[in-house]
Amino acid sequence: MSGLIDKVVVVTGAARGMGRVHCERFADEGADVIAIDVPAAADELRDTAAEVEKRGRRCVAGLADVADLEAMSAVVDAAVADLGRLDVIVADAGIYPAGAPTWELTEEVGAARSMST
Repeated sequence: MSGLIDKVVVVTGAARGMGRVHCERFADEGADVIAIDVPAAADELRDTAAEVEKRGRRCVAGLADVADLEAMSAVVDAAVADLGRLDVIVADAGIYPAGAPTWELTEEVGAARSMST
């Protein structure tokens, strides 16, 4: 039996690639999913949500850039209000400035990097 039954998992970068695979696998293991990705990936994020729901689990999809703390907070807060809890976080999306340790990444650096890509 899975330890994820009826848990709620948030996955960033959920629209495609490993983020989508994470969402599908969590749903297969019995978890509901909060799937988040950038607005440019809205169509693919809808597909991810449909895949989670095909597996019999709930999915709240939200659009936000991980570099935007305010937008991320709003999406997560609304989804938690809908699903009732948050148990697991998978930070699959992100911004990494080459050569810098991740623990030195600030909101300002992330926002500047996000704007340049």
